[in-house]
Amino acid sequence: MDGRAQSVPESVVRHVIVTGGLPAPEPQLPIRAQYGRVVAHADLGYEEWKILIEYEGRQHSEGDQFGRDIERYSRMAAAGWLVLRFSSGHLARPYLILDRVRQALLSRGWLPPLRV
Repeated sequence: MDGRAQSVPESVVRHVIVTGGLPAPEPQLPIRAQYGRVVAHADLGYEEWKILIEYEGRQHSEGDQFGRDIERYSRMAAAGWLVLRFSSGHLARPYLILDRVRQALLSRGWLPPLRV
């Protein structure tokens, strides 16, 4: 677990990724605008491969939050980031989290370590 996580589910997602043999994503990864100003923080991410991992709790579907999230993810994608979104249903099937993060890493040029 990492003290930078803002929720227990974020920590669980990171734990699934790390114990599954994938590189450790950085918690609260800062997302910078064109001139370097931080415009958002992703729950987890890989700056090297421009992959972001977001855990969506129930609060993301309430009120204005949904619209703010859409705007935020749209800006991230326009800047070249691949955004993976997970929810409580994925926590019950951690193999899905692991598989999707692995596929995303491979699609962005990550090479798994050679097994001897």
